[in-house]
Amino acid sequence: MDRHSYLVRAHEFCKRGKALPQTKLTDLDVVGIRSAARQREALRKHIKDNLSNEALAKAHGVHLCTIEKIISNLTRTTVT
Repeated sequence: MDRHSYLVRAHEFCKRGKALPQTKLTDLDVVGIRSAARQREALRKHIKDNLSNEALAKAHGVHLCTIEKIISNLTRTTVT
């Protein structure tokens, strides 16, 4: 292989991932991190669709401002 061919294909020959000496994460760590990120996104979607102020307002048939006022204790005293 001549120098030009090597330079064109150099990315194929460099070390990657756990072959590098400064690597701190194992392959299982990477899989776990990606799985946690997918779970986080699913939870964010659930919160946005079911627990956000907009979702609560829609579920109860009131305006968004009403929900925000209730949450910030500006309206409706509750009996506890």
